[in-house]
Amino acid sequence: MTRLLLLLSCILLVSVGFAQKVTFDDYKKRADACFNKQDYQCAKENYQRALRIRNEEPYCKSQLQKTEKALKKNNTTVTPDPTPITKKNTNSNATPLKSETATKVPDFVLVKGGTFSMGDDKGAIDERPVHAVTIKDFYVAKHEVTVAQYKAFTKATGGAMPPVPSWGWQEEHPIVGVSWNEAVAYCEWLSKQEGKKIRLLTEAEWEYAACGGANKNAAATEETGWYMGNTDGGGTKPVGTKKANKQGIFDIGGNAAEWCADWYDKGYYAGSPPNNPAGPAQGSGRVVRGRSFGDEPKPLTFRYGLAPASKKPTVGFRVCYE
Repeated sequence: MTRLLLLLSCILLVSVGFAQKVTFDDYKKRADACFNKQDYQCAKENYQRALRIRNEEPYCKSQLQKTEKALKKNNTTVTPDPTPITKKNTNSNATPLKSETATKVPDFVLVKGGTFSMGDDKGAIDERPVHAVTIKDFYVAKHEVTVAQYKAFTKATGGAMPPVPSWGWQEEHPIVGVSWNEAVAYCEWLSKQEGKKIRLLTEAEWEYAACGGANKNAAATEETGWYMGNTDGGGTKPVGTKKANKQGIFDIGGNAAEWCADWYDKGYYAGSPPNNPAGPAQGSGRVVRGRSFGDEPKPLTFRYGLAPASKKPTVGFRVCYE
């Protein structure tokens, strides 16, 4: 019996060591890939994770030092080509709103309309069938609505902030834990402030913008989004600290998942109108698009529904106007 227990203990120790080695190698590989792309913030985080497993591993220690020097040299802690939240909108395609500020009003970019193939015949049943959809021009917020922006809304209206998440409220992080109804209320308030009809995106607009327009690319990667693999599921990250997509939009695949305007219907694609579809006339849930810091990436065609009153710590929203 004693020998059997010793044998089982050895097997367990070997198994644990092997699993740990795989985890270390995974983080090291991810960090090296980020470093080679000059995505130094991503590299730093993954070298640090690797070193939590092998505390004095010389290669990762050396690479971490190089990464930190590169970040200091750039005088920033974000990945290449960000649009800082405090920066005025200089995109020649964007029309700034009249009171645009870094903290109170989202920064918008023009999405030129076109026709694209919506859905994925290899995806889940509610992503089928692929169907042609034509979208008209619209302006979309470069970033998800932030904590600071939502605070301005609650202060002006006397509303309440959602429950504080475990990582606390960080001004430049996306707001999460808001219901669809609260997101719509924010849009209505901001519309009055700016004299424009500001609203949630339809899910057709969302997929078109997320996938880069007519030349669709539905892949979701850690280069452009925050997911379980590069956050450890620990919470949201500051908006705009990953690379923008082809439309100049940040975090649209991953950081917080995003409420859309439409009612959710898993069979809607079979009868969707071809021009600017706005979803079913009624339903029990509203569409949510994208993934969050707590999820693994999925293609940008992924969709699901939540009750409008739902408040999830992984779900926020983004706004647009025509």
